[in-house]
Amino acid sequence: MEFDRRFLLLCAGEVLVVAAGSVVAAFIIQVVVLALYLEDRRGYPVYAVAAALFAAAVVAGGVASLLVLAAALVCGYLALSLYDYRLSLRARGEA
Repeated sequence: MEFDRRFLLLCAGEVLVVAAGSVVAAFIIQVVVLALYLEDRRGYPVYAVAAALFAAAVVAGGVASLLVLAAALVCGYLALSLYDYRLSLRARGEA
């Protein structure tokens, strides 16, 4: 069984993130590991900036910023679920 080099890099990066113990160090390591993992880096600068802003928000706001992020993710999931439900109703001709 042959392992993919990119998968091993991703696993090693996740181990480093967990071992870092610091939220800021974990975000920096994740950005670096993702750069090594990706072959096509066209959208990478946007991801790096977003990760830096999120790390700054977590450091500044602590747990409250994580709760706000979780609430935003739940709202986004609900919105996508309702949109998918409406599309399936429309496809069946019930809407």
